[in-house]
Amino acid sequence: MTATAHAEDQAAPRQLRTPVRRRRLQALAGLAAVTVALGTLTACGDEEPAKSDKSAGTEDNGGSADDSADTADDGDDTAGDQDTGDGAGSGSDYFTLDDIAVWEDSGLEISVEAVSPYTPGEWALVENEDYDTYKVDFALTNNGDERISTVLILPTGYDENGIEAARVYDGDVGMGFQENVDPGVTVTAEYAFEIPPGSTSFTVEIGDLMTEAAVWKFDI
Repeated sequence: MTATAHAEDQAAPRQLRTPVRRRRLQALAGLAAVTVALGTLTACGDEEPAKSDKSAGTEDNGGSADDSADTADDGDDTAGDQDTGDGAGSGSDYFTLDDIAVWEDSGLEISVEAVSPYTPGEWALVENEDYDTYKVDFALTNNGDERISTVLILPTGYDENGIEAARVYDGDVGMGFQENVDPGVTVTAEYAFEIPPGSTSFTVEIGDLMTEAAVWKFDI
């Protein structure tokens, strides 16, 4: 082998490393940019959701306060039939099945429509087979003037000890809201969470990176 050929063989590996190293640097730079962006958005998340009573619409349409109370009680009975609670008591910071979380700046409104025990299907993605699973049905309404992206609107569940609950993916369950919601449109989504056996409650919070999250507590 000539000296020239030997030199070419030694140079070839160095030529192959350069693109790989560049791609790694680009990936790291992209990850850093995303991290900074998320950090900036999180820092801006200072709008707290207000509580709006679901029965307020009934009162505005001429219904009596007693009628509204009956409607709220009916909702609680439904939750009871599903072996779930309606959240914390009156005056609590937690939202309940009777509440709508309203972010006035954006016009975003989110409510929990139902909570129920859930049995994952055969092909569901489950982390803890011996845990209990509960499904939470959300409704999201865009009452603002601009289209809302739901990409960053994700719920997080916690068990009664404040430990984050694994999310179950099973068909449409866990797939989230449609990506964009136009003004005046309401969409729904189902999420399921794994809760340790013997738990008496769990909480679920939902919001986006631009706002404070709303937190629901459910007795089980």
